[in-house]
Amino acid sequence: MATEVKRNNWSQFLRRFNAANQYRHAEISLKDKQQEKRMALNETPFLGMTLEKKGRLIGAIQLFAGNVDPDRPSFPVLSIKDPSKITLEKDAEGRDREVTVTTKEGAAVHINLGQHDQSLPEQFVRKVAYTLYERRGRQDGHDQEDWFRAEKTVKDTELDFVR
Repeated sequence: MATEVKRNNWSQFLRRFNAANQYRHAEISLKDKQQEKRMALNETPFLGMTLEKKGRLIGAIQLFAGNVDPDRPSFPVLSIKDPSKITLEKDAEGRDREVTVTTKEGAAVHINLGQHDQSLPEQFVRKVAYTLYERRGRQDGHDQEDWFRAEKTVKDTELDFVR
């Protein structure tokens, strides 16, 4: 069953949605009048969605995935311009299954959520730590320092989407 999210609750909804769904595999499909595009977030973790505001107006909703660059640990995968409606569909157990964002022009972006992968957060930290190791010229002896810095970077990035 799909439930529409009231526009005045979008900010609060996205924070709760992000907290519940970070590190899930996600398949994103965009359907507009001309074509349909699909992309899957399997190698990079889904981190969340944010509102892009123009003053008091909502100009776009951005979808973010993880990035192994410790200076930019998240990147926008898709920007949905002029959103007009958000609907959430849950599965039989009550978990979020799909979010649909419809635009004023009638395009629809569907975010189908896969299972939670308990190993994704650690894999993400490992990749960020390895990037730090490579940036230092692959010098050994700093593995714990790299790991702790990567953990902090990833945790701070996660929190950016739920605050």
